[in-house]
Amino acid sequence: MMCQKVFKKKDFVKQHYNEVHLKKRRHLRSCHLCDVLVPGHKRPAHMEEAHGVPMPKCNACDRKFVNQSQLLHHQRTFHMGERNYECDVCHKKFGDNKHLKRHAILHRPERPFECNVCDKSFKTAKYLDTHMRIHLNDRRCVCKLCGESFVQWSSLKYHLTKRHPEEP
Repeated sequence: MMCQKVFKKKDFVKQHYNEVHLKKRRHLRSCHLCDVLVPGHKRPAHMEEAHGVPMPKCNACDRKFVNQSQLLHHQRTFHMGERNYECDVCHKKFGDNKHLKRHAILHRPERPFECNVCDKSFKTAKYLDTHMRIHLNDRRCVCKLCGESFVQWSSLKYHLTKRHPEEP
């Protein structure tokens, strides 16, 4: 049974579900320059904001990264087009094995992630999370032209083509 709490952002729903329902606690790391505890993945942003230690930044698109190796991987795959990992089924190419493996799940017939409200099933947890927005009435996709809100991006996209076809 799911609780009735409603959150504005998917990340907050995930955090609540993990921390309250699954009893998982985030691993906090201490900053070596002050006494603040931050989740490991947010430590570089803390270092930049609180102490002026800059995060590695891509010169092509200004995106920031946790470390230099992630920046180099980004530059190779997104700006230089290096994609050496190919799907055996559809021949789509990826920059690393992690993304190829994530993609390969879509070709499997299994749908192990079930909705505990309506019994629909999904191939990935992400698809289930997106589906759960329907039951939570999480309308985060808002039309910038008229303010109408939607649960899924695809519904907003359909709305734009039908209600605002003249807009670019």
